[in-house]
Amino acid sequence: MRAESRDKRRDVILNAAIEVLAERGFRDASMLEVARRASASKETLYAWFGDKRGLFEAVIRRNALAVQEVLAHHLEGDAPAERVLVDFGRALLQLLLGDSAVAINRAAISEARSDPHFAQILASAGREATLPSFVRFLELQRKHGVLRMEDPSEAAEDFLGLLLGDIQIRRLLGLLTTPKKAQIEARAAGAAKKFLRLYAR
Repeated sequence: MRAESRDKRRDVILNAAIEVLAERGFRDASMLEVARRASASKETLYAWFGDKRGLFEAVIRRNALAVQEVLAHHLEGDAPAERVLVDFGRALLQLLLGDSAVAINRAAISEARSDPHFAQILASAGREATLPSFVRFLELQRKHGVLRMEDPSEAAEDFLGLLLGDIQIRRLLGLLTTPKKAQIEARAAGAAKKFLRLYAR
């Protein structure tokens, strides 16, 4: 199978996995059901992802990739700090407030007590794979004299607090619909400005 065709097929399978996850949760989701919805063989799923845990880890990694790509691009460039903060904030909000991430997080919460494996996947493939790059960006800004801070990791948490507040919780509870593009842009820009008031030299 050509690489392009394989990537498209993989996306179809991962999209089907999100549907099943949203409807059944992690515990009751099955490889067979995902394969059926994706019109794929169960053997293909096991060959590509190993097992159910590997499949949903791939879902989470795909979700986080857009945020990681934003940070990777800026770590190699020299864009103003405010632009990077807005770009990162926008990508993170689009990720965390989108339907896919909401389904993933709801499943992780529902299974947290009986089976913490899914929450562990979410932490390792999501936050723990993304946040260090943002901390690295802040460290570089401090080194270049743009930002002033004692602990870049603590500053990163401050930015997340300014960016997210309780909006992610309200989205998970079904109290908010998916925000519009303009709302996400405004929230990312506002968080960046507030962060710079705290940390810019």
